[in-house]
Amino acid sequence: MNNSLLESIQKSDGRYLSDTELRPLAQFVTSFESRVRTYVRLQDEGEALVLKALRQLASTNYRQVVQEHGAKCQRDMLYTVECIAKAILLDNPDGFIEEYVVWMQNITRALHKENSAIDAYRSLQAEMSAALPQEAAQLVNGYLDQLIKAFAEGM
Repeated sequence: MNNSLLESIQKSDGRYLSDTELRPLAQFVTSFESRVRTYVRLQDEGEALVLKALRQLASTNYRQVVQEHGAKCQRDMLYTVECIAKAILLDNPDGFIEEYVVWMQNITRALHKENSAIDAYRSLQAEMSAALPQEAAQLVNGYLDQLIKAFAEGM
């Protein structure tokens, strides 16, 4: 769940939460239906969108990379979509960065695959924008932006 909400609850020992401390809960509840719809769409369509993104990537300078490492790319991108779906459902962008982005950035850097990863996830962003409703695409692509930025600039 949202870190600021959990933090407020943990600090409230022996007292009620203030209106300011309750604001994250109100936002969490208000956006819940949209986040669930996005989660379900990613669950239902994530694999097809990843495959489309990889096909698009195969039509670029990364054709050889996709041919050689396509199964691993697909696995990693599907895992990324799952992590994004969970982060959206829980409204937990901080957890996504701490638990996934830093880990993925380290692996990608160690393998010197930052450029191909950036292009792969940009391709996935394009597929998300084309296939998902605008609100869902914006949610997902915000997380993908964070991942791409980590590949490009580091954390």
